[in-house]
Amino acid sequence: ANLPRTDAGMVDFDQDFFGRETFLTVSGQLNVEAYCLAMSNVYTFGPTFRAENSNTTRHLAEFWMVEPEIAFADLNDLADLAEDFLKYIFRAVLDECADDMAFFAQRIEPTAITRLEAVADAPFKRIDYQEAIEILQASGKRFDFPAEWGLDLQTEHERYLTEEHFQAPVIVKNYPTEIKAFYMRLSDDGKTVAAMDVLAPGIGEIIGGAQREERLEVLERRMDELQLDKDSYSWYLDLRRYGTVPHAGFGLGFERLVSYVTGMANIRDAIPFPRVPGRADF
Repeated sequence: ANLPRTDAGMVDFDQDFFGRETFLTVSGQLNVEAYCLAMSNVYTFGPTFRAENSNTTRHLAEFWMVEPEIAFADLNDLADLAEDFLKYIFRAVLDECADDMAFFAQRIEPTAITRLEAVADAPFKRIDYQEAIEILQASGKRFDFPAEWGLDLQTEHERYLTEEHFQAPVIVKNYPTEIKAFYMRLSDDGKTVAAMDVLAPGIGEIIGGAQREERLEVLERRMDELQLDKDSYSWYLDLRRYGTVPHAGFGLGFERLVSYVTGMANIRDAIPFPRVPGRADF
């Protein structure tokens, strides 16, 4: 591309379309928080971009995400919403799309209907991250990735918890601070944040969310620890500076949801024009 450049050969963003350096969004969360604090219960649904070199059957470089945000809510309220939301979707699909589900069961995944029925009717198991690590370490299984405190759960860990140990959907809560984002609410122990992942049998993580850090001084301290430029987030900090309430939200990848519901083995078959690392042909 013929980009405007400075005398030093660097891209001159002052002459660019927006007059400044801009980026593709990885989430609408920070923006939807502004609406949540004005209107209580809101959501956003739009395209999302990730520059992660994840060449798996569950990841895309571009996908669509549903992101509810609810005011006057803590992590337990958010977990309730996530469970109710998924169960509502699964039950609606089973009740209103019976012919489609019969097709998927015949052509794609024989257990498509029975798997959804089981998840729609089963209570989700809720555990802390610490308990998840202890279960994985006591399992006796040889995982490709270690299950240790301070490391994120991998797909193999998520599927063991949901498919072998509990044989049910699992909500893992209260993750270590160092592996989660700055905007997640710091717990009283100072070691964990009020974050959660919803894990489903057959796919692993399907929802990720957290209670947001509404305390300005704690949020600023976390940003300092991570050496984030607070000037770039000045409008976000103003949401706390000029009035806020406890609030929480999560993200649900739409194509991953479609893959799970239909039984498609590869997420690239759940979006018309898949874009993945190294491939953006369309």
